[in-house]
Amino acid sequence: MPVMKFDVNETYAPNPRTTAKGQYIVHISIDKEGNEKPPLLLADKFDIVGNGTDGSGAHYRIIRYQDRCTRQTRHAALPCAEIGSNAAWAKLQGMGIVVYSGRAKREYLADYLQTEGENTHYAVTARAGWHDKAYILPSGEVIRPDNAEAGRVIYNGDKSQAHAYEAAGTAQEWNAEIGQYLTGNSRLCLAVGTALAAPLIGLLNMEAGGFHLFGDSRDGKSTAARIALSIWGNPAALMQTWTGTAHGFTNLANARNDGLLVLDEIGQANARQVSQTAYSVINGVSKVQGAKEGGNRESTRWKTLLFSTGEKPLDAFIRRHGEDWNAGQAARLPSIPSNAGQGLGIYDRLHGFPNGAALSEHLTAAAAEQHGTIGRAFIAILQNDPAALQTAKERQNTFMQTLPELNGQARTVALRFALAAAALETAALHGLITIPAGAAMTAVRLCFDSWHERAGKGKYEDETIIAQAEAFMSIHAHGMRFSDWSDHHTNHDHAGYRKQAGEDTEYWINPPTFEIEICGSYDKAKVCEVLHAVGWLLKAENGRWQHQRKRNGTASRYYVLKNEAPPETEE
Repeated sequence: MPVMKFDVNETYAPNPRTTAKGQYIVHISIDKEGNEKPPLLLADKFDIVGNGTDGSGAHYRIIRYQDRCTRQTRHAALPCAEIGSNAAWAKLQGMGIVVYSGRAKREYLADYLQTEGENTHYAVTARAGWHDKAYILPSGEVIRPDNAEAGRVIYNGDKSQAHAYEAAGTAQEWNAEIGQYLTGNSRLCLAVGTALAAPLIGLLNMEAGGFHLFGDSRDGKSTAARIALSIWGNPAALMQTWTGTAHGFTNLANARNDGLLVLDEIGQANARQVSQTAYSVINGVSKVQGAKEGGNRESTRWKTLLFSTGEKPLDAFIRRHGEDWNAGQAARLPSIPSNAGQGLGIYDRLHGFPNGAALSEHLTAAAAEQHGTIGRAFIAILQNDPAALQTAKERQNTFMQTLPELNGQARTVALRFALAAAALETAALHGLITIPAGAAMTAVRLCFDSWHERAGKGKYEDETIIAQAEAFMSIHAHGMRFSDWSDHHTNHDHAGYRKQAGEDTEYWINPPTFEIEICGSYDKAKVCEVLHAVGWLLKAENGRWQHQRKRNGTASRYYVLKNEAPPETEE
């Protein structure tokens, strides 16, 4: 440190200095005789390396410090508005930096934070994922390309799971213990493909969404979820459940921007919470909230891929509890049977293991030891190989060309399956995952076919409308709510009349019952068109949907269904 000259009684700003006790920020003052007083220790040493601003225009000081435990160099953003307050000292102390007490010491330290250091500009963000060419993990770790300088960026968001994103083992060890068992196992390929596809959705301008894997308990669904998480970090620490607050899930999704979010065991949450969570996470924008200083807080936006598990398909689980699950939600988070159809739960092949349970136990134990390396390596491929993104896009198009012609909703789902297959194929092409060329395409196609067979052949809304009508009729067609055609007496919950018409039985349903209990939240005209198209709802002679029936000189209107179920169901 250079010799500094000063006049009697002059003081100068705090500065980093090595004392006998170690590296500290100190303040020096001079007594009346011109002698230097003992230094005032203000805090552990840290460097001020720049200024930062976030999306709302708020300013920060960027500090660099050494972690007390790991001895690694870290960066952090300290809001300028908090400097001098207890909030600032709490943040520094939360980083493991000692901040000495005493009003004078902290006033000196506040001056130091505001006036000293470098002026290099940093972007401060609470959102993980891609920023320019850099990729931010939810731990705050910034992955930058090898041969190009990405913009300086500091992550200032949720780091509650930072430790879970620490890498363990190597990519080679992950492949030896986990990757080799992907070949021929469709559900494992879908899980890993989804994990790798997460950083691609923004780059390829795709909508956020995900997959819901459902099936019997203990069939390996959670193992698939853990393997997906092992791409990015420690599965045991990263696994989340569907229970939580809306604000908590907003923070969680923001931290998983351009990344993977896994929610396990849907049965632990209530249906309304699941519906709201799925909508808010996949919709990708936070609620409008007011700021205490006036106006509104900056809205946060994200894109994440969600991988969910449960014993029931989402539509059945949510509707069973009286909540809505519309076509848009179904397209964003389609339900796929976890059973691969081989009598082995989620597995198509056991690769020498005696049963599915043994393979699941091996994979779970391996993922606890080998994790976090594949995701980082895949980001590096996307950053450093300009052709990698184009390869993924080409593989996605190839997958789509193998499918039959699809309508809008089914195509939206298919594109996401295609992206999962393309991401896994791209990783394999670059030698990152040991799976034969084309194997990912075949495996993920099996998952698509399982979904398509269950829910994707027709329009989701049409199927749901028909199902609602079938459910109503199966309960009430032969019950007390329908009276015989000649019966003049009705009860207080009357739904309509039964009329024999040759070999068929017609059900004349009064408008309130039809429009409330059969149509539900769907548009009345839409419901009529769908039920008529399958040959179930009859049109009146005048071409209208409602038929007239006169009784005692008074005409009443009814919707008429031919038989208690649509023709295809009866066949």
